[in-house]
Amino acid sequence: MADQGDITLYVKASTINDSEFGADVFAQRFMMMFVLKDVRVNIRLVDAIKSRNMKKLPALKLFENDPVEDPAEIEALIEKISPDHPLRSANDEVNHLVFKGAGSGVYHKFNQLAKNTDPNTDERLKANLIEELAALDTFLRSKKPQRFLGGENLCLPDCILLPKLLHIKVVAKVFKDFDIPEDFEGIHKYLDAASGKEGETPDINVEAFTRTSPSDEVIVDAWSRWMKVPNPLQRRKKP
Repeated sequence: MADQGDITLYVKASTINDSEFGADVFAQRFMMMFVLKDVRVNIRLVDAIKSRNMKKLPALKLFENDPVEDPAEIEALIEKISPDHPLRSANDEVNHLVFKGAGSGVYHKFNQLAKNTDPNTDERLKANLIEELAALDTFLRSKKPQRFLGGENLCLPDCILLPKLLHIKVVAKVFKDFDIPEDFEGIHKYLDAASGKEGETPDINVEAFTRTSPSDEVIVDAWSRWMKVPNPLQRRKKP
């Protein structure tokens, strides 16, 4: 593992306990990037509820510089570290996918469903989410037999998309009784490949995703707080 000196990534601690990182798609993106670049980084867990000094997380501190809080700037700084191992895909279609390509609206549609308080509109919002998931599934199927968006190894767009799909899979099921349709084989195989469930020997790609993924309990507890609804798993420990 390359040692780049004093690099610290401040991330939210779990809302269940202070010993594991919380449910934050941006934090997971950046942690995945560091694993894939094989760069040593200090991860500092911050209690976002009690902290008076750091209210905007994640934040990246390089050496003696002030912490950087803007996600786009953090992403760019990580890319500059170990520049011989860029994480942007060589394929612009893949780089643009998560912003304006097929299924780029999945997380937005999921948020609309998750935060909806009118049960009468849930089915319409589920249909909107399915439409976005279907577009993503079609794209992923078109890329067979490669494992990930840009090929056999994770790239930056994967670091953006996979944490979002993890939250969709966990939260939509618990709060809205919604499962990603079984016939969306492309999405399921994509998640399985990142989780090491494809029967292959775990590699740095699987490590990057699994080591940085919060538990289902942590994800559900965080979302219950954001949505201001009871935690159905009843495992909340912190006030």
